[in-house]
Amino acid sequence: MIATVLALPLWLPALPTQDQDVPPIQEVGDAYIINIAKTTPPDMGLTLDRFVDACQQVTGINFTYAPDTATYLEQAQLRLLGTKTVPKEQFYSFFQIMMIINDFVCTEIGPEGLSVIVIESLQSGARQTLRQDAVLVSPDELERYADQPATLITTVINLPNTDVRQLSNSMRTMITDANTQQMLPAGNTDSMVLTGFGSNVVALARMLRIVDEASKVEPIVPEFEVIPLEYASADEIASTIEELLDASRRAAQGAQRGQQQGATGALQQGQQEAKIMVDPRTNSLLVMAMPEDMPAIQELIARLDVDVVERERSYHIYNLENVSADELAETLNDFLQDAGRLEQGRGATGQGAQPRQGGGAQSTEFVVVPDPETNSLLIAASRTRYQELITLIEALDERQDQVLIETALIELTGSDFLDIGVELGVADIPGVDSVGGFGLSGFGMSSLEDTDGDGVPDVKVPNIPTRGISAGILDGDNFNLPVLLQLIEEKRNSNVLNIPSVLVNNNGSATVTTLDEQPTTTVTLGTGGAAATQENFNDYVEAGITMQISPSISASRYLRLDIFLEVSNFNGAVQGSIPPPRTTRTLETQVNVPDGDTMVIGGIIVDNRSETRRQVPFLGDLPIIGNLFARESNNLNRTALYFFVTPHIMQDEHFADLAEISYRKKLEAADTIGHERVRLIDNNFGPKEGEIELSGFDVPLYASPERGEVSGEEVGLDPVEINRRLEEARNDGQDD
Repeated sequence: MIATVLALPLWLPALPTQDQDVPPIQEVGDAYIINIAKTTPPDMGLTLDRFVDACQQVTGINFTYAPDTATYLEQAQLRLLGTKTVPKEQFYSFFQIMMIINDFVCTEIGPEGLSVIVIESLQSGARQTLRQDAVLVSPDELERYADQPATLITTVINLPNTDVRQLSNSMRTMITDANTQQMLPAGNTDSMVLTGFGSNVVALARMLRIVDEASKVEPIVPEFEVIPLEYASADEIASTIEELLDASRRAAQGAQRGQQQGATGALQQGQQEAKIMVDPRTNSLLVMAMPEDMPAIQELIARLDVDVVERERSYHIYNLENVSADELAETLNDFLQDAGRLEQGRGATGQGAQPRQGGGAQSTEFVVVPDPETNSLLIAASRTRYQELITLIEALDERQDQVLIETALIELTGSDFLDIGVELGVADIPGVDSVGGFGLSGFGMSSLEDTDGDGVPDVKVPNIPTRGISAGILDGDNFNLPVLLQLIEEKRNSNVLNIPSVLVNNNGSATVTTLDEQPTTTVTLGTGGAAATQENFNDYVEAGITMQISPSISASRYLRLDIFLEVSNFNGAVQGSIPPPRTTRTLETQVNVPDGDTMVIGGIIVDNRSETRRQVPFLGDLPIIGNLFARESNNLNRTALYFFVTPHIMQDEHFADLAEISYRKKLEAADTIGHERVRLIDNNFGPKEGEIELSGFDVPLYASPERGEVSGEEVGLDPVEINRRLEEARNDGQDD
C-alpha cells in the first residue's frame, strides 16, 4: 500500500514548501496530482520508465518489458500541459492513456493471479505480431476495458438481427491499423470477432449493437377469429377456402417474380400463411390470418355460408358390418387409384386418344374417408363411381369365419438312477503287537481320520448318505476285512398335459402365454467388521409356454396354420442370485390341417443313457470278486414331447356353433370348480333353485344388422336399434 508520503522522493514526495520545486506526481487524499509542465530543472522531468515504476507502486500491477523497449522508455519523457488530478482507482487507466499516446501498448499475459503486464513499443517492430498477444475477453466482461486504451483485446459479440458478413465488409473502413485491429465474421454464425485496443473495441461493440437493434424487425401478430356457420358444413368450407388461399398465394408469388428479379428487385418479406381449423362440435371455423388477410377471408366465408335448394347428393355414409373402416378405405383408395392410372395408360395408346389435363383425373373422381368411431365410410363420388364403389364394398365387407384352435402339449419324462459301490477299509491282523492296517479302496463313500493325533489317519469313517443306504462291517475281534456297501436307486416319472385353446379370426393372429417366474436375489457384502450382508431382489427368470398361431381357411375348408411354439421349464430351484437350469424347446412350422381333426404336428423324443464305473486297476476286472473293488453308476433319462392341434371352423352366421362349444366348456369348468363359480362369469349358467336346467337348448339371439347406406342421424347407432328402425320401415310400407 502507498502511504501519504512515499519512499520515492523524486516523483512522489510530500507536499513541497515554498523553497522546493513541485514534484511531477504528488498524492493528495484519494487522488494524485500530475504536474509535469512546471517541473524544474529539466533533469527532474519524468521519463516513461520512471512513470512505469510509479504506476507499479500505485496500482501493485507487475510490469515487464524487453531490452529494446527499455531503451525507448528511458529516452521518452512524459509531457502533459497543465495540472491533472487523477483519482487513485483510475490511475491505471490514465497510465494506459499516456502510454498509447507515446506509442506503447500494454498486454496482459498469464492467468489471473499470475499474470504480468508486458509493455511493448510500437516503434520496435512488434506492431505486426501484436494481434497474436491480444487478451480474449468474454462479452460480459467487455465494459471493464472501456478505460484501457493501451490493452489489446479480442472479443465476440452476437448480432442476431444482422448479416455479419455484409456488415463486416461495409465497416472495413473503420479499421485504421490492420496490425492491431481486426473485424471478422465468426464462421456461419451471427457473431462478429473484434480485435483492437480496449476502449476502441468497446466503442465499436456498442455501435454494432445499436446497428443490430435497428435492424430488428418486429413480427406482425396474426389475428384469431371463431366464425360460426349457419348453413354450410365447416369441413367443406374449410377445404374450399384453403384451396383458394393456396392458389392465391401461388399466383401472387408468380406475379412478384415477374415484376423484378436480380439485384434491383425488392426484398421479399416473410409471408405468414393463413390457417383454418374446424370445430365440428359448434360447426365453426377457427381462422388464424394476418390482419390484412382476415377481412377477405371473412367476406369469402359469408358468401359461401348461404342456404341452397336441395340437390342430388354426391356424398354418402356407408355403414360397414364386418371389416375395419380404416383398412377398407386404404384398400379402396390404393386399388382405384392404380386402376385409374392403368385406364389412362390404355386410353393414351388408343387412336385419337387425348391425354387428360392435370393428370390422374380418374383418381380424383372419388374420395373415401374412414370414420373409425362409427366404423363407416364417408364417400364423395359421382353416381357412376359410387355404384362401382358399392359393388366393391359389398364384396369385401364379408364376415370372416372364426377358428377355435385347441392344442394339447404332452410331455412325458422319466429318469432311472442306480449307484452301487463297495469300499474295503482297514484289515487288522490278530496276534501282532503293533496295531495297524492298510487302506484297500476308496470311492467317496468314507473319509480317513486321525484319532490318536500322530498325524497319520488311522480310522476310516463312513459318510452319511443323503440318498439310498450305506452299510458294512467296520471292525471285528478276529481277522476281518471291513466293508462299506452303498446302494442307491432313484426313479422319476412325470406326465405333463397342457391344453391351451384360443379363438381367432380367419387370417388373424393369436398369442397364448403361460409363464412361471422365479425371483433371484443379489447379496451385498457390508464393509467393516460389524457390518452385515444385505440381500435384495434382483430380477425374475421365466419359463413356461408361449404359442403364436395364425389360421387361414382355404377354399376347400381345411386350414393353413402358422405356428410358433416355445416350451421351457426349470430343472431345479433358484440358488440365491443364480437362476436354476432351464430347458427350452422351440417349434416353428406351417401346416395344413383338416377342420375338426386332431393332428400331431411336432414331437421330440430324447433318450440319454450313461454308465460310469470306477474301479481299482486290475482288481476290478477280476470275475465276481472284482465288484468288491469298484463303484458303478447308471443313469437313464427319457423325454417325450408331443404337440397336437385340433382346429374348428366357426361358420354359423348367428354364432350357434360357438355357443355350443362354449356351453360344453362351461360344463367342464363346472365339474372342476363348481357351478357357483362359473356363474361369476355367466349368471345364466346352470339351473336356478327349483328350476330345470334347459340352458343347453338355448339358441343365440344375435342377428346381424342390415348393412348399406344410412342417413346422417343413424350414424353410430347400435345394431339392435338399426334393426328396429328397419323393421318399422318395412311394417309401415306393408300397411300402406
